[in-house]
Amino acid sequence: MELVKSDALQLSKVGLGCGVFGGAYGITSQDSVVQTVRKALSSGMNICDTSPYYNDSEVRLGKALLELQEEFPRASYHICTKLGRYGYTKAEFDYSAQRVVDSVHESMRRLHTDYLDIVLCHDVEFVDVTQVIDEALPELFELKRQGVVRKVGISGYPLDTLLEIAQIQQQRGQPLDVCLSYCNFNLHCQLLNEFIPKLRSAGIQTIISASPLSMGLLCANAAPEWHPAKQELKDAVARCAELIAQSGVGVSLAEMAEHFSFSCTRADMHLVGSKTEPEVSHALSAYERAQRLNLAAGGRYDDPQVQRLYEQIRDMLEPFAMYTWPSPPADA
Repeated sequence: MELVKSDALQLSKVGLGCGVFGGAYGITSQDSVVQTVRKALSSGMNICDTSPYYNDSEVRLGKALLELQEEFPRASYHICTKLGRYGYTKAEFDYSAQRVVDSVHESMRRLHTDYLDIVLCHDVEFVDVTQVIDEALPELFELKRQGVVRKVGISGYPLDTLLEIAQIQQQRGQPLDVCLSYCNFNLHCQLLNEFIPKLRSAGIQTIISASPLSMGLLCANAAPEWHPAKQELKDAVARCAELIAQSGVGVSLAEMAEHFSFSCTRADMHLVGSKTEPEVSHALSAYERAQRLNLAAGGRYDDPQVQRLYEQIRDMLEPFAMYTWPSPPADA
């Protein structure tokens, strides 16, 4: 697996998204979690992403890493977790300095480690920016100074909010190390591509693109009921899936989505939620093929039939290229 250097961290180009261990995309056993993590680490993935918000994801990942510690010592992989978000509504966010300290130590206990490689303020758009820049981030940088946290950053959906915080931090002389954006570079939205140079200019070292399948939207099955996309986009994706199914080509909508998203070379790494060994293998295979195809830069499928289908899919989703759903949602 190719590595990207982020100052002192050597991160694999594909990371294991462990939010799926929390059950939002279906239940999986603890044994399956262990085997999934083993497969990821043995295949060259060296970063696991989680959060206290993802139900018991931290606990289950921590148990797996503890069980695998002889095969994969702590220094052989990186852990990225988050803080600030502990529930669905705004009332369940807490970016106070003391909660930052408590959250970091709680995560370390659940993950069976005495340091965290990356800690991100989770879904920063849900709170006033001042809570992030005046309370949470100063405390996180203090924990970085102490060596408890290696890298500090933010995550969220609205790119303008992520950029605003990054620019403020740069102006204050304390630029962020990491920025995680999700659902912003895929078949139906490519906004991240134009924001990456701006985030770089604001001092961001590592830019992570997450959720190539747009939180399950770009799959053959119907999107999860909780998915925030507007119905018109969901309907368009359903028509794309039906078109591919009727074509009989050997590429699914999800595979096509991964081939496109993974070809975003401006992002330093990609996070993929995988809850089984086959899903890990599939993600790595899709990433390798995406590098050959280079669809985001105008590359083409070798099979003319698949290429024509891909062009049809792009045309069907093009009306939504600049669309983003509201975040936070109205009921938060």
